[in-house]
Amino acid sequence: MKIKIIACISLIFAICGDLIASDICISEIRISGNKKTKDFTILRELPFREGDVMPEDKLIYLLNVATENLNNISLFNFVYIDYMPDLLDRQDCLSCIVMIRVEERWYYWPQVSLKFEDRNLSNWLHEGEFDRITIGWGMRIYNVFGMRHKITLSDYFGYEKGGRLAYSNIALDKKRTQLLSFSISALFNKTLNAYSSNDKVTYIKNPDRFMERAVEGVVSYSYRPGIRMTHSFDIGYRWEHLDDTILILNKDYWGTDHLINNSFIFSYKYSYEHRDYIVYPTKGYYIGADVTGITADKMRFLYGELNLRLQYYREFVPRWFWSSRLNTGVSFKNKRAYTYDRHIGYEEKYITGYDYYVIDGQHHAIFNNDLRFLVMPKKIFNLWSGNSSAKFTKIHFTLYAKLMYDAGYVHHSYRHENNTLANTFLWGSGIGLDLVTYYDIVLNCSYAINKMGERGFYFGIKAPVF
Repeated sequence: MKIKIIACISLIFAICGDLIASDICISEIRISGNKKTKDFTILRELPFREGDVMPEDKLIYLLNVATENLNNISLFNFVYIDYMPDLLDRQDCLSCIVMIRVEERWYYWPQVSLKFEDRNLSNWLHEGEFDRITIGWGMRIYNVFGMRHKITLSDYFGYEKGGRLAYSNIALDKKRTQLLSFSISALFNKTLNAYSSNDKVTYIKNPDRFMERAVEGVVSYSYRPGIRMTHSFDIGYRWEHLDDTILILNKDYWGTDHLINNSFIFSYKYSYEHRDYIVYPTKGYYIGADVTGITADKMRFLYGELNLRLQYYREFVPRWFWSSRLNTGVSFKNKRAYTYDRHIGYEEKYITGYDYYVIDGQHHAIFNNDLRFLVMPKKIFNLWSGNSSAKFTKIHFTLYAKLMYDAGYVHHSYRHENNTLANTFLWGSGIGLDLVTYYDIVLNCSYAINKMGERGFYFGIKAPVF
């Protein structure tokens, strides 16, 4: 969001003194539009405080940073920040009032979600099996007490059955540097990803009984000493029960020959966030690392994983953007276990043109690159006028065209002969369109080619689960 620097402000400052030579003092911060959100929740995201003194160019820079920070906490549809001279203040330096106006989102969402179990929308459309969909319902409440707390209570049916209760972002101190979250969930599946063949997932289904039953509890502690940096520690326990069909088909499914497994999970995550808009970044950078340790089967199975993520975004000429993202990971375990060997094709580990494939292994490296052109700058529309809530009727769209080139490699120490993509250099390229809209929704379509010469159209959606 651009900061409006009105000509009359500069003129008034110039009349009051030599603007170039003088610093500016922030005498007051005024916040409006936050009917639900507490002032201190907004002030926590600001890189300045009342009483700070700085040159004007630094103030303008920090106002932009503040806008990015407030957009990234996903509490507001629109954020506007400006400043004006405080002519009533009597100090040695020029004084100004920083004005922050926000337009809050709707925070009470019925839990209505649609989850594709094929890892992405393109693969689900390609396979055409409508039973591999999980429908969720319940309630998700954002910004509880106006302090960024979030409560989730949900029930699932379809491909998965079960429920989840979670409470997150509970501040443990007044400065909100220490946060606590917890969750408990239960999931029951009649269809399970049992193994991969020909670099594609093989699902085992039994309509009469569950292939997997699992109950999990996780407690998370986060330490956020600054606005950009976060340290997170997770401790979890997971109870699982497999149908014997899975171990008959894949004896190396999870590192033990028992049908019941008790796992303890420990993880540490570090992130340094310096992107302008985390949902669809165009400027800035991100550094992320995590270490995970898992023990199961009464300490007879041990697993460790280390991941590193580096991202860089830049606007090199007006409306033209470049992004590069490196995702690497190594893992170690004392027994074979298919469920811990999932790399490209799962979560956010992808290569353009491989939407229908998965590449298993123990170690991976992925390098994603995009050249983007801003086709349509951010446009704001009012669907209809009147007294209707702007939380729903005031929406925005931004459209980008992009060129993509991705490369990657997965190392597999005991690759099955039917899976030929592991231990080979992978690449994919294509062209596409990304539509960025309100409530953190990104729609995309692309035409891509991979190393096998396969070409096709692919579709995707990135959205929070309401």
